[in-house]
Parts: sequence; C-alpha cells; structure tokens
Amino acid sequence: MSAVPGSFPPAFIHLEFPGFAGSALELVQAVKNGRVSASELPVLLLVEQAIAQVEARALQERSELLPILAELLLFKLRSRTRRPDPTSEEVWEDVEEQAGFLAALAALEEAVAFLEQRARERARILPVSPPPLPRDRRVRKLPLERLLEAARPFTRRVELVLEREAFGLREAWKRMQGFLQQVRRALFRQLPFTTWAEQTVGFAALLEAKKQGQVELYQEQNFGDLEIILREAKGQSTEQAAD
Repeated sequence: MSAVPGSFPPAFIHLEFPGFAGSALELVQAVKNGRVSASELPVLLLVEQAIAQVEARALQERSELLPILAELLLFKLRSRTRRPDPTSEEVWEDVEEQAGFLAALAALEEAVAFLEQRARERARILPVSPPPLPRDRRVRKLPLERLLEAARPFTRRVELVLEREAFGLREAWKRMQGFLQQVRRALFRQLPFTTWAEQTVGFAALLEAKKQGQVELYQEQNFGDLEIILREAKGQSTEQAAD
C-alpha cells in the first residue's frame, strides 16, 4: 500500500512495515481512512523505528512525536477490543505487545521531559559575547606629529614671496603733487595712477593732503567725479605727515 498523498505536510519520522511506507502523520491518516487496518499495526516495530530516528531531531520535533505514537496505540487498542472472543494465544500476544509499547512510550516521554528541562535551564543562561579578535600588531597608532611628518614628503611645498612695498603714501603724494602743480585742478580719475592698488594708496594720500589743507575736494553728487584743487599750504607738509 502506498503512503497517503498530499494533504499532510511531510513528517520527519519515516515508518515502514509490510503494506505501508511513509511518515507517522501519513500512517495516522491511513488508519483513519481505512487504508491500513488498525489491528495490523506493529506498534513495537513502529516505536523502535521512531526512537531510532528521533535522536537526531530537535526538541520540538521530538515532543510532536509523542501524541502521534499515542494515537497509533489507541487505534491498536480499539481494534483489539472489537474482536469477539480472542484466543488465549492472541490475548498473551496483545498483552506483551501493549506492555512493550507503553514502556517505549514512557521512555520516550521521559527523554523528552529531560530535554525540555535542560532547554529551560539553558534559556536562563545569559549569552556571553565572544572574546575580541586579536589586533593586528603591524598597524599601530601613531601620534599626530608622526603622521604629519610621514605625510610631509608627499605634499607640495609652497612658498609665498611678498615683494617689499615700494609705493606708499609718500610716493603717491609726490606723484599726485607733481601732476597738480602743472594743471592746478583735476578730477581724481585723471590722476597718474594706473593700477587699482595705486589708486587706493593715492586716495588715502589725497585724504591726508585734505587734512593738511594742501588740497580742496569738491563733489557735486554722490558717486560723482571728485574734483581736486591744489592749494599752497603753509606749515607741515603731507610728506612730513606721511613719515
């Protein structure tokens, strides 16, 4: 007889005897459907096969096996009670078979209970983190100074050379004064300053000359042209003030 197909998920215990080969769940279903006669169940053989395979299984799977084997035992017992007037030989055979089956179930239940207790004890054990991995001695921490020293050969050396300032307030006023002595009156944008730096220094020198009374400044409107008129100042010169 083939195993019951389909509706049951495959179980982890494989049972086999003449007329059947399959899982424990499939055997239970086969007995319920009448495919296998309960009176033909070799209970001792089934228990021996189950115990031989249960050692390699997890605790939950072992616990699930007990009710399946117990149900097979009930099928066997019920089939025996329905028989009319069994012979003395059949009675002794039933007694020995049932006693061995119950002893095997008791041993299996005791083993499962022991495993459950050990699992509960292990559940109370706090996990310990594994020891740290050994450090690579080839990589050591270096101070910042050592790291900078090691990186210095790989950097590009840049030296900023500052030219000595050769155009100051004195030079700006001399150039502006020589120009104004020729024209007496001029706009600031007409002064002989070619670069933005020279114009900046020249404007500072012009303000100092105004403070000393050597020039007059006029501007008709904001941001308009600045007109410069040279005066013949007496007293301290702008050159002295610049010094």
